[in-house]
Amino acid sequence: MDLAWAAKDGRQNMEQLEPTVSDLGEIRLLQEVILPDVSGNQSSQNDDCALLQVPQGALLWSMDPCPTPVADWFGKASPEVWGCYTAAINLSDIAASGGRPIGMLVSMEMPDDTAVSFVRGFQAGLMATLKDAGAKLLGGNVKSAKRFSATGTILGAAGDRTVTRKIESPLITAYLVGPSGAFWSSVVANFFGASGLSAPTQQYLDNALCFPSPQVEAGIALGRLPFPIACMDCSDGPANAMYQLSQLNKLDLTLFADPDWSLSEELILFLSGKGISLENACYSFGDWQLACLVPDEFCVLFESALSHFSLTKLGQGREGTGHVTVEDGRTLKLSGLNQNFQGGYNSVNEVEELIELYLRRPIFE
Repeated sequence: MDLAWAAKDGRQNMEQLEPTVSDLGEIRLLQEVILPDVSGNQSSQNDDCALLQVPQGALLWSMDPCPTPVADWFGKASPEVWGCYTAAINLSDIAASGGRPIGMLVSMEMPDDTAVSFVRGFQAGLMATLKDAGAKLLGGNVKSAKRFSATGTILGAAGDRTVTRKIESPLITAYLVGPSGAFWSSVVANFFGASGLSAPTQQYLDNALCFPSPQVEAGIALGRLPFPIACMDCSDGPANAMYQLSQLNKLDLTLFADPDWSLSEELILFLSGKGISLENACYSFGDWQLACLVPDEFCVLFESALSHFSLTKLGQGREGTGHVTVEDGRTLKLSGLNQNFQGGYNSVNEVEELIELYLRRPIFE
């Protein structure tokens, strides 16, 4: 046999066996390939922010690119919307780490023929969201490119107690901090029509779709708690957050079959009338809540400290292997989690596919 051809065949066979990022999915890619090389505290290396010790205290540092807003599918992604999302996705990371945002740097790429009015609108949306959070724009960069994109990096001051995704407790209760279901109610209203909804409700839904509100004040409150909790932001949805928190802490979570979702009766009836599951609307991404695991002995104190925020008690957990089930016996569908490289939102090509993926397919089975 020709040794050169044999070597070539061997390389081809190896290439055929080489896994792709879609084989692993986002979560495994992070756990197995990227996080082992991350410097710093090993117990917090997969948290929403890096934790930096400085002479004056501890800083939080994170970065995220602006996602394509779902509002773009409905022709509502104004420059202000893009600016808002660039700030919100980064502010949410600071909130999940129990910190107070300080400021952001933003790197923008855009084609040479981009209208100045677009940049002004983007800045307006960015600055309005930062101002609401008490944060500043610290600088950044602009660059010529074939398409528009924006990436932010954000600094925050850590709270009195470091909040990570880790919790050492054999018995916990799972909570969501922040409203649920408004984002997907807006998607349904834009796709199927909003007939029957009041004008104030339609305005509320437009804001939920276009100008999301990260739970900045709630995050500051979490950083002041005198007891430990685990927290993760729900940028990929509460279902994804519950799975990741259960896996990381080796907790078996049992979710309530009918949580008391913080959604108005008007919208609950609206979703039902369109044949949309309330479960899908509330467990999928878009509402930017914070998912918290609280040791059972501190639940009363937690609920008291967060009483002026929207709280949803999702279920309870105990030491186990990381399973997420519903008390009626159903199990979380891992294939339905929103994650990059495995058919998540960034792989969607049309709005009908978006509806099918997140509103038609059951989250638990």
